[in-house]
Amino acid sequence: MVRFLSPEWIAALDVAAGEATVPAGVRLTIQQIVTDGDDDVRYHLVFGEGRLRIIPGEADAPDVTLIQTREVAVALSCGELNAQQALEAGRLKLRGDIGALARGGKGLSAMEDVFAAVRADTSY
Repeated sequence: MVRFLSPEWIAALDVAAGEATVPAGVRLTIQQIVTDGDDDVRYHLVFGEGRLRIIPGEADAPDVTLIQTREVAVALSCGELNAQQALEAGRLKLRGDIGALARGGKGLSAMEDVFAAVRADTSY
């Protein structure tokens, strides 16, 4: 088991991301910031060159940044909440180029179930 948001968990996501097929031409960087008291966790998803990478830390120039609490991140990861619901409720903050997120939708669908094994092996 890997602990949610730990460096090992982020590394496991990156390994799983290697199975994703990202359509050619999709280039998108999504910064994730999970707030947890004084200990924020930051990592980013990079879609490009036909692949997906999950990289710890901050992105140099993210297209979009998603900010959420640990509670919301757990609910999103477990499927108890979806991003649209979280946005509408003000529990997920979005910064950056929303248009880039919409244009990169094809790339996002590539990771639809690529993280299932990681979720099953995660302790929350």
